[in-house]
Amino acid sequence: MNDTLFGKIIRREIPATIVYEDDEVLGFKDIAPQAPVHVLFIPKNELIPTMDDLQPGHAALVGRLVLAAASYARQ
Repeated sequence: MNDTLFGKIIRREIPATIVYEDDEVLGFKDIAPQAPVHVLFIPKNELIPTMDDLQPGHAALVGRLVLAAASYARQ
């Protein structure tokens, strides 16, 4: 992970309220929420800057992100 804000959160260089974590996905509360529940789920090992940068090879990772968010939402 590069030296972005998200990379620093993943490496615990910037504090965050982490609500979900596994080997590939990190979920944390937004520091400036725009809704009562505003949680970000990001890939831990691969930077995908925008939706436009998604490729067919990212399908499994995108699925894991969605499943992690769904799991958190059910709680």
